[in-house]
Amino acid sequence: MINYHQDQNTEDPRSKRQHILDAAYQVFSRKGYNRATVDEIIALADTGKGTVYNYFVNKEQLFFTLIQERNRPFETALDQVVASEQPPLSKIKAMVRQFMHFYLENGDLWRVLLHEVRGFEMGHSVITPETREKYFDIYQRVAGKLEKVIAEGAAQGALRENDGTKAAYALFAAILTMVYQKLVDDDVDVTADAITDIFLYGMVRK
Repeated sequence: MINYHQDQNTEDPRSKRQHILDAAYQVFSRKGYNRATVDEIIALADTGKGTVYNYFVNKEQLFFTLIQERNRPFETALDQVVASEQPPLSKIKAMVRQFMHFYLENGDLWRVLLHEVRGFEMGHSVITPETREKYFDIYQRVAGKLEKVIAEGAAQGALRENDGTKAAYALFAAILTMVYQKLVDDDVDVTADAITDIFLYGMVRK
């Protein structure tokens, strides 16, 4: 449990904001979006309501900011792999490892996010259409990085010609399924490499 009890007069404003986001991560991950309240987050962050609303307009913006900031270093790591000099197949393997580690670490929070996005489509979520589109933008950006490397592999002859969009989303979905169905081994990289090998080479004995 993070210790949020610090001198509110001397604490760096950036640290206050991070305390709020850390508290929000715990509350949203544990209770889900609908049952979580700003008051609970305020209490855990040991701050005032005015301080929270200085940084975040409402619960929806707080949740989106949390998702965005958790996702940012993950996207940066993927971009570094995409821009590297590795061969495309090695890039795909490295990216799958990044995916596995990220979604295992943030699995509870992303499960809440997926629930809200699906709930919106069924009319059961209170998130706005504008925010829903922002979440889809995040997924599309991440899947797009995989798609770019898959296209690179096809262009270089390492992969046969394929529908890169469908391939990227298929691999993305496989990773999420492995994480949420708790099928990841203790050694995450071993599971990631196994999924990559199946994706790239299939299961047919040649």
